[in-house]
Amino acid sequence: MKIEFYEEFPNKENLEKLRFINFPTKIFIAAKSVKEFKECEKIAKSYKKDLEAAYWPIIPNSYWISLFSNTSDLIKTFRELEKINNCILIDLEMPINKKMILKNFFCFFKNKKIIKKFMEKNKKRITTAQPVETIFSKYLQIRGQDFNIKTEKSFMWYSSMLPDKINKIVKRKLSLVKDKQNYSISLGTIAHGVQGDESILSSGDLEKDLSFVKSCGFKKVIIFRLGGLNNNYIKVIEKFI
Repeated sequence: MKIEFYEEFPNKENLEKLRFINFPTKIFIAAKSVKEFKECEKIAKSYKKDLEAAYWPIIPNSYWISLFSNTSDLIKTFRELEKINNCILIDLEMPINKKMILKNFFCFFKNKKIIKKFMEKNKKRITTAQPVETIFSKYLQIRGQDFNIKTEKSFMWYSSMLPDKINKIVKRKLSLVKDKQNYSISLGTIAHGVQGDESILSSGDLEKDLSFVKSCGFKKVIIFRLGGLNNNYIKVIEKFI
């Protein structure tokens, strides 16, 4: 199984965790600009030379790429992305600032067209992170969290953040996914994200999730996030490499 990582806060302390990793991997580095990303990529590769770095663009105000982002911010971001050859993470979520939904309500279709055009043009180097509910929810597809474009898709199954009843439903749905070669599963969380209140997954529960994902036939997982790595997590992860 191939195991990759997100890093939402690519400071020196978090990127140093790459020293734990002695297997080939990719890291999705969150940054507000290509310049910032390239600086972080350089630091990351100083810890692991064979690392593949992908750019996770952070958008002003909305944070994640959304149909409710400012149109000008989307255009600026996508123009920047055309200047690099790195793989890209398109994190399809609702804006972190919920006021953006009302502010840009009438930009919905224009933004959808802009995002879809960019994704279709660059689909071979894009990974889309999207809620696991998009497997069975047409509503999430309608609001722009699944564009039904043949990119690599990673379903965000952060089991530590979900009630047991919901986790059981998600596991059942994941087991029914066809063509698993084109999908990965995002697992975690092993460190807090931008929300700051995410529940942390124990190393034992991470092993259970990895075992389930492997038994389903998925070949890749992306763990949120690198900064949470420690010896206990690494011992578990290395069982699945």
